[in-house]
Amino acid sequence: MPYIVCVEEREGRWIAHVPDLPGCFASHQQRERAVQAIPHAVEMYVAWCRDSSIHISGLTDPMIVAEVIREWEFEDGQTVHAFFASDRPSVLADELPQYQSLLKAAHTDLFHSMEQLSQDDIYRPIPPEEWSIAAGLEDLAEQEQWYWDRLGFAASPATLPQDPITKIEVIREHQLHSLQLLAARKSVVTMAGETWSARKILRTTLWKERELTQTFSQMVRHT
Repeated sequence: MPYIVCVEEREGRWIAHVPDLPGCFASHQQRERAVQAIPHAVEMYVAWCRDSSIHISGLTDPMIVAEVIREWEFEDGQTVHAFFASDRPSVLADELPQYQSLLKAAHTDLFHSMEQLSQDDIYRPIPPEEWSIAAGLEDLAEQEQWYWDRLGFAASPATLPQDPITKIEVIREHQLHSLQLLAARKSVVTMAGETWSARKILRTTLWKERELTQTFSQMVRHT
């Protein structure tokens, strides 16, 4: 049976997602190249899950590009990103253990990507990005807080430390504790023209964290 691929334009590039594999993606400035990279992304994702002791069902060819959505501005420069048909169904109770495992594995990989760095390395700009690992973590923390706040499940700002490394750890612990409550939300919410659901929040959280892990791994090679 073919597997579904959904594609969105985001910040001047294209992100292809595999809804059946949360956090599996490929990106490129050209839409066609992003889609073409998906089979390899699926192979790497399956291997990642296997190495993380996460059991998933395999996918078989061919793939079908089900949706292609361009980003657009709602008002005052507010960019609206994709809400796919696959984002709408509620998260089922029997999916929670897998989501929990995926969130833990993504978090572990993120920190593994920078474990060889000194404290100075983490806070100094690293080419070619010209921003620091710490800045990347701070940005990730803000984005994940924003995602989860769409349905009212973000961590309280008062509980978050200033240090970005510790902040990300606190946010992930909060997400894991809130996972069952998030999944219990059956409705979708539209705010500033953008629609959110529990499934979309989990998709974007896993995508953003795995993408940043790849970026960190590339940056570390330049230290």
